[in-house]
Order: sequence, then C-alpha cells, then structure tokens
Amino acid sequence: MNARTRTARQTLRARRRANQKRTIATHVRKATTDAATAKGVIAALRRTARELRKAGLLGKVQTRIARVTADRIGPVYRYTAAQIALIAANYRPRKAEYKLAAAQLRLAA
Repeated sequence: MNARTRTARQTLRARRRANQKRTIATHVRKATTDAATAKGVIAALRRTARELRKAGLLGKVQTRIARVTADRIGPVYRYTAAQIALIAANYRPRKAEYKLAAAQLRLAA
C-alpha cells in the first residue's frame, strides 16, 4: 500500500469517526468515570439538548424509536461529537465535577 492510499484511508476513517452518532449517555460515560456525576450531567444535558432541538440550533438529529426503559418505548436521540460540544457549551453547570465533565465534552469534538 502506498502512502497516498494510506493517507486517504486515514482521512476517511477520521471523517467516519467524527460523524458517528451516539446518545448523550454514551458521550458522557466516555468523558467521566463517576456514576453519580454521569447521571447528573446526562439529565442536565438532555434538558439542554431538548431546548436546542426545539429552537432548531442543533441541525439534523438522528431519532430512533426504541426501548427507553423496561416498560416504555419512545424516541432515542443520537448526536455527533460536534452536536454534543454545542450542547455542552450551552450547559451551565454549578458543581465543580459537572464543570469538568462539560469541559471534557467540549474538547472531545
């Protein structure tokens, strides 16, 4: 494999990885290790994302109908890393550990 092909494959792989869509919970769990912090940040980011979706500031958001809890089926939203960074930028946490998690999410994009 020559250098040009290798570079092209790396570019495509990076582009695909950047456009992968994941739930807010998946993005947050990658950024934090503490379960209690993750739970609080996830709930707050979902509220922030809902406001941004209603305002139309997030662009196209992937929506799937799936199992939300054991007895409930509803919409599940999936976001790109850039959309998560935008949500985290609009999120205004008060606790120090929440601020750290939001900063890590902003840097992930």
